[in-house]
Amino acid sequence: MENKENDLDPRSEQCGEEAQNDNAQQKQAIAKKPLIKNPEQNKATKYIKEYAVVFLAAILQAFGVYIFVQPNNFSPGGFLGIGTFVEYLTKDTSFPINAGVLFFVINIPIIIIAFFKFKKDFIIKTILTIFLDSGILAIMPYLHVPQFVVNPANGNGYAFILAAIAGGIMCGASIALLLKVDGCNGGTEIIGALLQKKFPATNISWFIFALDSSVVVLSAFFVDPEIFGGTGFAPVLIPMLLSLCKMFCASKTSEIIIRGFSSAIKFEVVTLHGKELGHELTTELKRGVTIINAHGAYTGAENQLLICIIRKRQMATFKRILSRYPDTFAYMVSTSEVYGRGFTKQVKEGEKDTVL
Repeated sequence: MENKENDLDPRSEQCGEEAQNDNAQQKQAIAKKPLIKNPEQNKATKYIKEYAVVFLAAILQAFGVYIFVQPNNFSPGGFLGIGTFVEYLTKDTSFPINAGVLFFVINIPIIIIAFFKFKKDFIIKTILTIFLDSGILAIMPYLHVPQFVVNPANGNGYAFILAAIAGGIMCGASIALLLKVDGCNGGTEIIGALLQKKFPATNISWFIFALDSSVVVLSAFFVDPEIFGGTGFAPVLIPMLLSLCKMFCASKTSEIIIRGFSSAIKFEVVTLHGKELGHELTTELKRGVTIINAHGAYTGAENQLLICIIRKRQMATFKRILSRYPDTFAYMVSTSEVYGRGFTKQVKEGEKDTVL
């Protein structure tokens, strides 16, 4: 017996040494392997992509306002709404004011304040967006860009709602793209960010909505009701309602682009067959499953709780797997956003995460 033990000891020590040597070699290979092949090139590519997105966002915002909002005499809200409102009031005067130019001028003091409060990258992208928005809006009349003009006299007054929806979708897409690259359209968004930085516990979204809505309500009392089909109470409310519809569509579009594509379904399953069910889920759905021991308060039975997050398109397969376990209890919760491995790219150390 002693001889067998003595024979085994050298072999086990040798195996341990070989394993340690293999681990050491793997660590050395990993250490020698560069994490980023060409950091300067990757950084340049990243900036090119981000500023291309900024340029696209500015185009969407300017085109949405110029093509759908301005020719139909309702306000887009915010600082750009003020510019559009003033342009409407001065278009037949000897000194017409362009909405894009006024939008740029109004933003100057806000940008100066924000320059000392936020990150440089955020300020640069915001200034560039404001400049592009203003410039594109200013040159569009000279380029004779076609506009979506609704004329109620021709019996197509219903198309006003189409203009509000289309303008809202384009502006909402612009907001979402800028948020993804750490920028904004300026105006009330910067004011909201400043107040959020000063009062972190305050719900700034309500303040921004109130400020945008005040511009919308104000514009309704100065627009000629004849444009919307005559005099009376209804034609006065039409531009205000169109503006609110445009703002709602912009908000929902932005939310869908930012969160809708990363949404998923979270399932929590109580079962007696945690190991078998978990194996099937990981094998067929390629999703991780967390198993927690659970104790029934009423029955006193020892169960297992499985937690699994899947894509919406995998729901049918998930239910089919659960049907094989008739004693299983499950419920689902819709998640608005999923962050982490298998769903979205995680922010690496050193990368920016927020502008505040």
